Amino acid sequence: MLNFDRVGEMTVAALLASIGSGFVVAYQYEVADPFVTSVAIEAIIPFGAFWRALHFWTSQAFFLLLIYHSWQSIDDLPKISMRPSGRRQWTVLSLTLPMSILALFTGYVLRYDGTGQAAGTIAEHLLLKVPLIGSGLNRFLMASTDEGLSRIYLMHLFLTALLWGLGTWYHTRHVILSRKIFLSILAGSIAVAILLHAPIDLPGKNIDLIQGPWFFLGIQELLRHFPPLGAGILYPLIPVVAFLSLPWASNRKIPILLLIGWLVTYFGLSLAGWLRSV
Repeated sequence: MLNFDRVGEMTVAALLASIGSGFVVAYQYEVADPFVTSVAIEAIIPFGAFWRALHFWTSQAFFLLLIYHSWQSIDDLPKISMRPSGRRQWTVLSLTLPMSILALFTGYVLRYDGTGQAAGTIAEHLLLKVPLIGSGLNRFLMASTDEGLSRIYLMHLFLTALLWGLGTWYHTRHVILSRKIFLSILAGSIAVAILLHAPIDLPGKNIDLIQGPWFFLGIQELLRHFPPLGAGILYPLIPVVAFLSLPWASNRKIPILLLIGWLVTYFGLSLAGWLRSV
């Protein structure tokens, strides 16, 4: 198993590479014409396909490394709970997990191809199902159907800034990143970006079988069988609440078993959703 501190540095390196390549991609992007400008990035910007692929794959890498790093941190819970500010810091840093998912999710929506449109449509419908505040939440966070992608673009940038701030300054008080690890992550990401094109499909291509991002397949599958509030809002909150509660729980086996059980069921749901789409 990789060293805990090394995985943390790898996570920061992937985020830094994602932010850097994101600046290049954002240079050409326009929320008024999202799909056309997403495609135009590859035609207008020098090595545009490479930059888009680098941003895409480093973002996926950051998300997966953050999950792994968070799971590793469970071993340090006894020490964290003993520190005066340990529980508070755990609670704040735990929020980087849903933030990273939302940042990744909004990135899919912003390219506004078939997958992005499906993701945005599903997210809007889920927000509208939240009792009492659903309409307000949708207008504040999404509203892509009525008002385009300006809110989603702003949220994508805001979440990225929060992830950087919480993951570096708040977490470590300074950026700890060795040159060797950063260059290794960057070299690996460049190799992947050269070999693998960032996916993009035609708008409306999946109209008969709406399919969102890969990490959303389990939610989509659950939505086929259960009401949106339970399947799309409450069920995804289970791992967030369980992880947040770890330093506060008198018996940590309960939230850990809840996390493991949720991961197993979500893997099964995602597999079923993937098999349905092939």
